[in-house]
Amino acid sequence: MSLDEPTMLGPTPEEQAAARQRAKRIRIAAAVVIVVIAVGIGVSLIPEPASATVSFAPLSSSCAGGSNFSCSFVLQAKAGSTITASDIKNIIVNGTEPTYTVKGQGNTVSVHLSMPSIDMTHGLPDVGASVHPPSVGQVVVYLKDGTTVSDLLGPSGIIVPGHPGN
Repeated sequence: MSLDEPTMLGPTPEEQAAARQRAKRIRIAAAVVIVVIAVGIGVSLIPEPASATVSFAPLSSSCAGGSNFSCSFVLQAKAGSTITASDIKNIIVNGTEPTYTVKGQGNTVSVHLSMPSIDMTHGLPDVGASVHPPSVGQVVVYLKDGTTVSDLLGPSGIIVPGHPGN
């Protein structure tokens, strides 16, 4: 056996060390990517803060069910604040973006929205006895200042514990 022949089969100790370093760098890079993705998801799940200057007018807000689910509500500005139609960025009801109209400015704006509910062409038998049209709406109003106004509205207005409509 000459001195220039390898003494063993397989990678040399230097090659094994390099492979271990490469694997370690890949694991570190994967961990960094996972942390960045987790932080991105976590930040996107942080809810937008509730508005300190705008709220629903309790006696002027309600939703009605049926084949065309609709809500009418009034947003009122708190003392020292104002609200205009352009302050509303988006509205989501029961997880769906409805069509809506906004009117008014100053201390109040009125919003009317509607969206199709369930098909009631021939009455409720079309969809079965277990499916009922919604009569309550979880309304979330996104304002341009980055805050939200949200409440649960039903036929009798805002649904809160102790409310006369419950």
